[in-house]
Amino acid sequence: MVRPTSKPVNHPGGAVPGRVRFGAERALAVETATCVVDRDSDPPWPASSERPIIAKHPNLWTDVHDERESLLSLLESLSPAEWDQPSLCTGWRVRDVVGHMVSETTMTIPQVALGVIGVGFRLNRYIESDARRRGSIPVDDLVEEFRVAVGARTHLRGLSSLSMLVDIVVHSLDIRRPLQRRHQVPASRMVRVATDVYSSKFFAGQKLFRDLQLTATDSDWTAGHGPSISGPIGSLILAMSGRPLGLDELHGAAMATVHQRAATP
Repeated sequence: MVRPTSKPVNHPGGAVPGRVRFGAERALAVETATCVVDRDSDPPWPASSERPIIAKHPNLWTDVHDERESLLSLLESLSPAEWDQPSLCTGWRVRDVVGHMVSETTMTIPQVALGVIGVGFRLNRYIESDARRRGSIPVDDLVEEFRVAVGARTHLRGLSSLSMLVDIVVHSLDIRRPLQRRHQVPASRMVRVATDVYSSKFFAGQKLFRDLQLTATDSDWTAGHGPSISGPIGSLILAMSGRPLGLDELHGAAMATVHQRAATP
């Protein structure tokens, strides 16, 4: 969704690239380290972009919409207390993550530009404040906004349906895991997400698992070469996208090296 920067600080967040640190807060932090899992690999979007881009290649939109529908069903069942439960995005409530996902389908370049200017040119600070603003509306309204977003195929320039699949899978884990609401994502989707997150320089995995081999214990997925690190594919995705909980669920003789890398700015 937005390109994270590479300056580590202690702010809410998760799926972020660059220099990595698991400090006392046990969270990866880059710039404000907002819980953003989308990113584009192109130069900054043109200022002339006034509307979200409608994807031209809908090959993965069925997967995206299915996962959003599943999350919507969960959201419709949450109690008031669960809406205010902390998510895996440090400092973000469940409702803030949902607000952020709604924004991702409606946000435009001019909105982002004006918002960033308003917070002193801190891009991720704007994303955080926008998520909290949207997440603070009445629950019924927030659910309805997410319902509208379920079938959307819009996103900012430079993203894709794969970006949005990574987004919904990771953010669903951000919400479901703290609430202990398990959901079985089809293996083919998890493999796509794991492959994309592992191969991207915008996520933490390239630093944490350099010269190591990752192997999913519940899926046909492996990546890298070297001493073996293994665990459920969901845990591997969480670790590669900057969620400390994921590291806690992995195993291997090289985990000491991984934790040392995570603790290094």
